[in-house]
Amino acid sequence: MHICRLIRDGFNDGFYNMAVDEAVADAVEKGASPSTLRLYGWKSPTLSIGYSQRTDKKIDTGYCRKNKIDIVLRPTGGRAVLHDKEVTYSLASPKNNPLFPDNISGTYKAISVAMTKGLSFLDIDANISTLRTPHSELRTSSCFATTSQYEITVNGKKLIGSAQRRFKNSFLQHGSIPLENHHDKLALCLGFKKGHKSKKFVKLLKEKSIALNELNERVYSYNEVVDALMRGFEGVLKIQFKISPLTEYELKLAKKLYERKITSP
Repeated sequence: MHICRLIRDGFNDGFYNMAVDEAVADAVEKGASPSTLRLYGWKSPTLSIGYSQRTDKKIDTGYCRKNKIDIVLRPTGGRAVLHDKEVTYSLASPKNNPLFPDNISGTYKAISVAMTKGLSFLDIDANISTLRTPHSELRTSSCFATTSQYEITVNGKKLIGSAQRRFKNSFLQHGSIPLENHHDKLALCLGFKKGHKSKKFVKLLKEKSIALNELNERVYSYNEVVDALMRGFEGVLKIQFKISPLTEYELKLAKKLYERKITSP
């Protein structure tokens, strides 16, 4: 049985969450830390954007500032995600880990199988998408408006939005599992003023995505979702979690990255 470090975090601001993800990924890349699964939440609404996504035309920074919605840059790619009431997972691992194929699609699939198993403990019948969204539909900057291969859906709607970045020796994958959806607020963050275009965008999101608390006519708590995901990873990947805090190296790097992020324009 393989050992995997587990960091079961609480609720933090977006700058801290991204700084820690980057610090852990850096340590795993250097061989200074083992494979690590981190599960965490968000203290306040935060808009994250992919590291190659431009903010000048796609994001209404004025609206975000006025409504105290932080904007953070993810270390992975992909489109914008509004994080609020959700569970977020982050998995950093060496590429030579026998638990995962050494390619992006194989890794995506392995992680999705584990998370699908975890969701089954919540009586959620989730599926793994085998098809990509047609290119004609890729005209939005929202992650949850499109579904990529091996992402998780329920009733044909995207439930978990994930992104992965591969480095020389390792990879980082993290993703958003919304407990609730905030489509109207996301539309405003992305510059859709109230009106026809905003309503059309919100309608698209409702057609393409779903949140946990829209399922089974019940409310799922943060902790029970975390517990279920842990069981899914343990059962499918045959791993044993070892709860361990950030190392001194990770703490120092996370602090440096946090200070850089929080002062960046």
